[in-house]
Amino acid sequence: MTETCQDPLRYLVECLCCRVYLDGGDNVRLAFSRRHGLKDMMTAQGIARSYAGPLRDRLHQLREAGEASAEPAAAPAEARPWAEHVATGAFCPLI
Repeated sequence: MTETCQDPLRYLVECLCCRVYLDGGDNVRLAFSRRHGLKDMMTAQGIARSYAGPLRDRLHQLREAGEASAEPAAAPAEARPWAEHVATGAFCPLI
C-alpha cells in the first residue's frame, strides 16, 4: 500500500490495470480493460476518491506534456512509457 501513497496513478495503471482519465467536467474517471473482481474495482475506486486532487493534477500535467510534444510518429507499445498506456485500448467505464 506504500506504493499507492507514493504514486497513485502508477499503482492504478500498472497494478490494477485500469485506465484513469478526466471527463468533460474535470472529474477523475476509471475504466477497466478486462474483467476485474469487485475487490479490485472497489480498491481502485477508493484510491481514486482518496487521491482525486493529486490524480487530477497529474493527469493535467500528462495532457499538457502530450500537447507540448510535437512527435507525430507513434512509438511501439513496448517502447512507450507507462503513462502513455493509460489512454490506449478499448475500455468499459466504471460507473
